Amino acid sequence: MGSQRVFQPSSESCTPYARDRSFSSQGRFTVPLPAGKAVVHVERGKEYRPVEREVVVPAGGTVALDVTLERWVDMVEEGWYSADLHCHFGVRDVRVLKQLALADDVNLEPILTLWNHQREGLSDKRWPDWPHGASVYADPTHLVTLRNQEIERIGGGPFESVGALLMFGLTVPVEMPPGNSRYPCDAVLGRMAKRNSPACVINTDKPIWSENVVGVALGLFDCVQVCHNHYHRDATLPLGWGMATVPEPGQDDWGDDELFHRTNRTYYHFLNCGFKLAATGGTAMGVMPAPLGYCRTYAKLQGPLTEANYLKAIRAGRTFATSGPMLTLTAAGKDVGTEIRHSTERSGSLLVKAVLRSIQPIGRLELICNGRIIKTADLRDRLPASMLTESVAKEFVPTRSGWVAARAIFTAPDGCLRQAHTSPVYITVDGKPTASKRDAEFMIRWIDRLAEVARQPDRYETAEQRSQVLTVFQEARKVYENIASTAARLWDDES
Repeated sequence: MGSQRVFQPSSESCTPYARDRSFSSQGRFTVPLPAGKAVVHVERGKEYRPVEREVVVPAGGTVALDVTLERWVDMVEEGWYSADLHCHFGVRDVRVLKQLALADDVNLEPILTLWNHQREGLSDKRWPDWPHGASVYADPTHLVTLRNQEIERIGGGPFESVGALLMFGLTVPVEMPPGNSRYPCDAVLGRMAKRNSPACVINTDKPIWSENVVGVALGLFDCVQVCHNHYHRDATLPLGWGMATVPEPGQDDWGDDELFHRTNRTYYHFLNCGFKLAATGGTAMGVMPAPLGYCRTYAKLQGPLTEANYLKAIRAGRTFATSGPMLTLTAAGKDVGTEIRHSTERSGSLLVKAVLRSIQPIGRLELICNGRIIKTADLRDRLPASMLTESVAKEFVPTRSGWVAARAIFTAPDGCLRQAHTSPVYITVDGKPTASKRDAEFMIRWIDRLAEVARQPDRYETAEQRSQVLTVFQEARKVYENIASTAARLWDDES
């Protein structure tokens, strides 16, 4: 017989999660097991070392086991607070939500109280009055928030999805389109959110949803998830679900990692067009087979942990996303999210440095500038004895406006790639904006393909709906046209 994974404890204080075949606990629990050998696995998020202990269960008897988890890094002490920006689990039970935040050591758990048509107890104009309030602390460094919403319209062939719009810190919910309507487009919904909740954060669980190219152009997104819900402990979901698949040079070599490379490359295209987008992470716990915070966001806060402070840090770009290791970046001593103004006549070189800490093997640590690798540390032979600590630095003279970021790449059990990825430090050279003609033209091809899909006779219910959507698409296309012409004029870009 093969091994059996047991995740149904007898303690009522525990919360099982069948999709991940695991459970969270307050600290004490009892698990009924057949007689014989068993392995007990205990973990608490990213900052504690997981523990595995083998025990022998006697027939008709019990085995008592005390486990103490050792913290290997304390990010809160350094000002960094974790979050899972995609959670559907435990919506109706605050006890479960508080337990999850503590058990997986996720400092901010912004539960997606509304997901498509989950509207029980909600009017169109206000959130319900929860007796415990819209923010609930499990303890001073673990917070659950409730005024968050996802509107997801995905599926079909390439470019046929609309997208997954994640909105955090809303004061007024966004009206969900009826049924499976593709109308209105995501940009219209994003504008509603920003108009009614100016301090909210709009995210997307992947940069490659079809209509993201429009929302980014119109300034609606604050961040994108580069460590997202298709990355699980032991498996990786493939590309699909109606995502955009604009042809890329060299993509024939991507193989099973096409989703990974397309996620990063699309993020870089947006950044190269001059859009400031923080890197984030989330799991979609409740839908996907991953525990809370397997993919997570770290944000550097100014002040204590509150919803407002966390969302402010995301909007400022003070983040990194990770599926495992801790990764930070500075440029000229400045943290991620910062804009550095550089003069080709008066400024010297710029020192960029990334610092990695990990308790798992890492393949490469890389510095990225304007989408290109400018420095690599090969770590394949560096097995962490207690903790792997590595840094990589590069001194260079910027010749055009752009950005720098860092990523640490490693391999999951299924052989596919995972990463930690920082948000950028932005560099403005001689006061000129970041712009790339090649990247803007990539986005124009994307929008043109979207428009082709929009013109399909069964895409919308009426010609008026189609016309309204195409008008928004054209508005975004003009943004990219302006970026392309700016790049040609200021940076002498050619196609």
